[in-house]
Amino acid sequence: YSINETNNSYGLIIDGTFRGIKYSAVDSDLKQKLLELIPEEHRCHFDISAMQVNVKIPPHTDSNITATINFYIKTDNCLTQFYSLKTDKPKTTQVKNQTTGYLFTVDDLEPVDNFVAKVGEVWLLNVSKPHSVLPLTAGPIDRVALCLQSRKFNFDETIELLKATGNL
Repeated sequence: YSINETNNSYGLIIDGTFRGIKYSAVDSDLKQKLLELIPEEHRCHFDISAMQVNVKIPPHTDSNITATINFYIKTDNCLTQFYSLKTDKPKTTQVKNQTTGYLFTVDDLEPVDNFVAKVGEVWLLNVSKPHSVLPLTAGPIDRVALCLQSRKFNFDETIELLKATGNL
């Protein structure tokens, strides 16, 4: 694969370096293979991008994405932690470019499920639920995943699409 222009990013410029998450266009012979996970008539509702992460990511929900299938290329021993809300009115903020997504304070959240992705693994994520990415070791972070993301189908609907193609 090769990573092209950045489509969207969430983060800050610190000391002249971007720190956060970048989603970029990607060229890959794998694109067609990745799309084959989804029934052909619904592939138009999924986009493929390269996600690059170089910092700890606080609890958040994604903007305009309801489900994502991540194909992990570099993982850097990080824990993806999901949370439930402790309150009906959590304190939220947004960074530049966030639209339907929010950042959450840990005090308003209860940890529920988590995983540590390994290189080559594929995970379907419900990114409409608060989640964070926490490094388990010190040092710089270099995470890369190819993401098959939908703005139309939610997590449960994506499970059904994967079942329809025999991929779950």
